[in-house]
Amino acid sequence: MIRNNRMYSCRQGLWGIICCLSLLMGMASCQDFTDDTGRTMPEPDLKFADGTLNLPLEEKEYTVDIESNLPWRVKTSATWIDLLSSNGMGTGSFRISVSKNANVAPREAEIAGWIIEGAETKLKVVQEGVGIALKKRAVKVGAEGSAEEVIPFSTMVTYTYELSEGCDWIHVTDGAAITPGVINESELKLAIDPYTDIDEGRTASLYLKGSNGITDVLTITQDKKPLGDIDYLRMFYESANGDNWTKKWNFDAPLETNPTNWFGLKFENKRVVEIDIQSPNNIEGDIIPLCNLSELRSIKFKHQKLAGIPEEIGQLSQLTTLWIIESAASGNLPESLGECELLTSFNISNHPTSTPVGFNNTFTGNLDMLINIPGMVTIKAYCNNLSGPLPVIPLDGNNKPTTWKSLKEFMIYTNGFSGSIPYGYGTVIEKSGSTGIFRVNDNQLSGQIPVDIKAWSQYATRKAAWIMQGNSLTE
Repeated sequence: MIRNNRMYSCRQGLWGIICCLSLLMGMASCQDFTDDTGRTMPEPDLKFADGTLNLPLEEKEYTVDIESNLPWRVKTSATWIDLLSSNGMGTGSFRISVSKNANVAPREAEIAGWIIEGAETKLKVVQEGVGIALKKRAVKVGAEGSAEEVIPFSTMVTYTYELSEGCDWIHVTDGAAITPGVINESELKLAIDPYTDIDEGRTASLYLKGSNGITDVLTITQDKKPLGDIDYLRMFYESANGDNWTKKWNFDAPLETNPTNWFGLKFENKRVVEIDIQSPNNIEGDIIPLCNLSELRSIKFKHQKLAGIPEEIGQLSQLTTLWIIESAASGNLPESLGECELLTSFNISNHPTSTPVGFNNTFTGNLDMLINIPGMVTIKAYCNNLSGPLPVIPLDGNNKPTTWKSLKEFMIYTNGFSGSIPYGYGTVIEKSGSTGIFRVNDNQLSGQIPVDIKAWSQYATRKAAWIMQGNSLTE
């Protein structure tokens, strides 16, 4: 019996524990504080350990203490608060995570806790704001500078500002006085000096410092000075023996036509449009920098010492005249010459007998790229080292030239051209009448002279010296 009574007592105690656990679980889900027998549970008592939770502005996780005699839950509608846990069985805690507050002003929210729904206890959450913030954090200006760059910002605190160490090209005008504790909309004004460096830009920082210890940073970037005509002229001058020129350029002078300051140059609206230096001036170098003078229409050099015609010549879309005469130039003629579509006059010749010693051009290659230039009037390339066949003039269905229709002078004598004379030259040269010139003597031409050349009005008097001499041509 004792044993049975003990067993009965144990069963009765176990049943009581089970009933109690079931009751607690029911309260956690239904928040109903009566059991099946109608007994009343303790009066709900829930409160947060603190009435207000004051947080710094940084993103962080926190533990919030809560006191309760029954199971509880918490919730919030704030998007910047994430509840990492949201319920418990009694006095305990829950975890929250808050995002960084990028606003100038503090922000507030509530966390509600309850045992019986509809009877919530509120916890006020206040997160500190940054107190001061720029409305833009980067400014980019051109080399010409800026008289007034407006930099708006908001602040609830007093502030100071400073520039990067050694920065003397930015000048700051302060904003209006502010009232601490409320949001002030203010601005700084920056004046940025012009920049004359052509090699690289420059960067500085402006530090806006709030009295609350928060600093916001504005980055100011200024472009390098874009290269202009004067820069390309200087590049050419410095690389082409400028210090030893007979007539020098004055880079302190305005960009306007003046033979004293700018020997050989013609300007329009401060842009170089013509270069004409045909008397000895000790110029020695490459004309590549001049190929960046985008308004340049005419280049004429004679009795200088130039490296040749660079591939960059094709950049000169306005070029109509290119003369490199008796200037010790050499190298293959570049294919990019064909991109100078407005070119009408091309002269790279040497005088047959009187070119000064050391000034003979020795160009190589051929003239095929010039066929791409429809308006050619004059081609003079005599007394060089050119070779290959003569350019073939395209013809239409009636055997009429479709390009070089205005060709007046074709002078390529004393070179190494070979092959036959293509049909078409006589047709275009004839249009020039007695002023037309077709000189191909002293090459390696062969074959029969085309009928349009023989029909040229000047053929009979010019054929011996200008066509047949020094070639293996037949009529």
